[in-house]
Amino acid sequence: MPGRFGEELRRYRLRAGLTQEELAERSGVSAHAISVLEAGRRSPRLSSVSRLAAGLGLEPVERGQLIAAVGGPDAPAAAAAGTGRPAERPDHRAAPCQLPYDTRLFTGRTRELEQLLRVAEGAPAGSNAGMVVVSAIDGMGGVGKSALAIRAAHRVRPRFPDGQLFVDLHGHTPGTAPLTAEDALGLLLRSLGVPPRQVPRDLGERAAFYRDRLAGTRTLVLLDNAASTAQVRPLLPGTPGCLVLITSRTHLAGLDDAHQLALDVLPGTEAVALLHEAAGPGRIPAGDPATAELVDLCARLPLAIRITGARLRHHRPLRVADLVEQLRDEHGRLGHLQDEDRSLTAVFDASYAALSDAEQRLFLHLGQIPGPDFDPFAAANLTGTDHRTAERLLEALLDHNLLVQQTPGRYRFHDLVGLYARTRCDRVGRTESEAALERLLDYYQHTARSADHHLARRTRPGPPALPAASVTAPRLADRDAALAWMRADRDNLTAAVTRATARAQHARAVALTASLATLLLLDGPWTQAARLHRSAAAAARTLGDRNGEAAALCDLGRTHHATGDYHASAELYERALAIYREIGDRRGEAAGLHELGRIRVLTGDYDAAAGLHELALAIFQDLGDRLAEARTLCDLGRARHSTGDSPAAIALMERVLALYRSFGDLRGEAGALHDLGYVLHETGDYTAAAKLHQRALTIYRDIGSRQGEAIILWNLGRARHATGDFPAAAELHRQALSIYRDIGSRQGEADALQGLGRVKHATGDLPAAVDFYQQALDIYRSIGSRPGQAELLTNQGALVADTTGPREALPLYQRATQLARQIHSPLDEARALEGTAHCSAHIGDRDTALADLRQAAAIYQRIGAPDAQAAADLLTAWETTGPAPRPAARPHGNPRPADHHAPAIEAARTQPPS
Repeated sequence: MPGRFGEELRRYRLRAGLTQEELAERSGVSAHAISVLEAGRRSPRLSSVSRLAAGLGLEPVERGQLIAAVGGPDAPAAAAAGTGRPAERPDHRAAPCQLPYDTRLFTGRTRELEQLLRVAEGAPAGSNAGMVVVSAIDGMGGVGKSALAIRAAHRVRPRFPDGQLFVDLHGHTPGTAPLTAEDALGLLLRSLGVPPRQVPRDLGERAAFYRDRLAGTRTLVLLDNAASTAQVRPLLPGTPGCLVLITSRTHLAGLDDAHQLALDVLPGTEAVALLHEAAGPGRIPAGDPATAELVDLCARLPLAIRITGARLRHHRPLRVADLVEQLRDEHGRLGHLQDEDRSLTAVFDASYAALSDAEQRLFLHLGQIPGPDFDPFAAANLTGTDHRTAERLLEALLDHNLLVQQTPGRYRFHDLVGLYARTRCDRVGRTESEAALERLLDYYQHTARSADHHLARRTRPGPPALPAASVTAPRLADRDAALAWMRADRDNLTAAVTRATARAQHARAVALTASLATLLLLDGPWTQAARLHRSAAAAARTLGDRNGEAAALCDLGRTHHATGDYHASAELYERALAIYREIGDRRGEAAGLHELGRIRVLTGDYDAAAGLHELALAIFQDLGDRLAEARTLCDLGRARHSTGDSPAAIALMERVLALYRSFGDLRGEAGALHDLGYVLHETGDYTAAAKLHQRALTIYRDIGSRQGEAIILWNLGRARHATGDFPAAAELHRQALSIYRDIGSRQGEADALQGLGRVKHATGDLPAAVDFYQQALDIYRSIGSRPGQAELLTNQGALVADTTGPREALPLYQRATQLARQIHSPLDEARALEGTAHCSAHIGDRDTALADLRQAAAIYQRIGAPDAQAAADLLTAWETTGPAPRPAARPHGNPRPADHHAPAIEAARTQPPS
């Protein structure tokens, strides 16, 4: 009962020889409260009991007796375990509330706030392990950690009636040293009412005294701007019931039991909302198109947005567009992101100052990275250290929230932090900065060439590259590893070309571009590839590097080949061939002949193509380049097949297959099986073709070539389509599509989508066909693939003829015809002309129909296409009886003719739309 506690308290006070005022000074409980308690007019709070016991200097047993004298059902457990229930507050001083004000500009962070509130709910009961509930919020400077913690603290304040304590630990305060744990404990104890002279001097004693004061209470402790785990650990209460919220720019990994919350920049919509709040009501016109760019220029960092909003609020003539114009200038951007008492540069300066010397040096050097992200190897070469040291330093910067890691092993800057690093590069000195950049560019050049060696699978003409000295590089053991590295660092490599060009390092720019050629051809976009190769050719010409110029012209020719500009491609190969012959480079001459022969096949000049391939083959055989020999034999086989001599083509491709098997080259063997299967498919032997493709698929899967697997799946899909097994065809195309998307092959993705469109068209699912065709066309346009566009426009024409009518389909066929002529693709031209002929016949324009079919039949005949006989028979019929009024609404295969002879497709074509 209360009277018993009052009696016990008075007895212990008198034994200690203290007046009520003296006990009040020692314990932090007011003299009035002590008087009320001794008189038995109020039940004490257990936190007050704990303070009084400490002020009286009671031993543990006596302390338990005093607690037991409180009475009530909880008293025995409280006396034994030091816990209790909150009771009414005896005075204001016993329950401090030190929380900073909650800003009205707090916007968004709904998910993060809810997470903190859930953590706070369980604080009174403690964690699962019976420990104090701690939540540590980390993030870069200016990201809004304190604002979030203060908002959460105000929301949960009623749950912690014994007080809410706040300490700014000054972990990253410009011009202020971090608060020591001793000093922080002194502040906290004084906040709890402990007189300064009673605060122990020793850190351990202070921490114990602090834990004792908080034992049995429900107190919220907000520790803002922490520097490290060591600074924070002594400030944690020792028993459950309290909640500790910590903010820090450093990830406090040492707090194993803390709930960790990493704060990133705001999402776009929340960033815009914060800008409106900071600028004030009606200050920014609704829907202002410049607003999104403004918050992006602020990198969606809350502090930068609030500074920008304040400028709009206080300077009425200033418009959003004016700020956008100012911030677009990267060199002056940080200078504009400050006001009279806030500076983003000062925030970053404080983060930088907290780094070790080695971390600072790496941080500044990373500002020279040319692309958006980087790996430990790039960091190692920048600083001249080993991979492991670089990795450790990067992880330290990551812990300081100066870097972001979205993919394991790769790092990037927050936008404004990266800008800060670039503007501070001068701190390491010009000489060291130049040396670091040279090491980085050496690394990219060396590793890109090593990777291209796996990707190209051919010997590049010209002298061998000199080995790079002291480059720290990853081991690229196979094609998959090389491709993964090239794709991950592609933006850095292309940016390195630009950097080398700007530094007038023309030889480096030429070498880097050459090493990128295979990747650019594989992944596109080919417009970028063409620009880089054109620049490389010019740079080589400036250097007088004839070999480098010829190689760049060949790479540019392959790019034009990919885009379907066959005429430009042939001209480039001829220029390269002339240079190779002039300088006596026989390997280069053979390569030029080979590439020119491939173009002649595509433009329908098959005899010329065969002659060029035979010349190239003779040189490669003289040089003893067996791999090049195999590739040339394969292309010679295609040329023979295109002239109608399929038996010769099959014999040549069987030779190719035997060569690759003799080399033990599984990838080459799979490619030869694919090519041989392709020819058999084109001759109508779908069963044999499917068997070869199935064997190739097994090899590709065994060696882990996902690209090869996708190509074969797509070919098997064509075979199933040709035999009328549309469900199987659709599934195979879907599997190919999934792989192409995984590996980032846009060309392959478009081809697979077109294959699915053809299946849906053939089976009558016309809306799905429209969707697949449009997706494919969008990709072909984005990568600049004009052959893909020409073929797809023809297939879209057939689909529109089925769904809307021949009159609406006619413009699609006409566009396909025009595009095919631009790229000198006779087969695409003939197919498109055949479509226009049927559409013209249907709408009654018999003369145009007959003229177009005549042209199509002549092209088919000239190039020896499998369609030649069918077109000739149809032309004879039309010339005899007149054009038949029906559209030729049949989708075409990619790359070609066997589908025209599949009865299943013709049957599907004549079915009415569903």
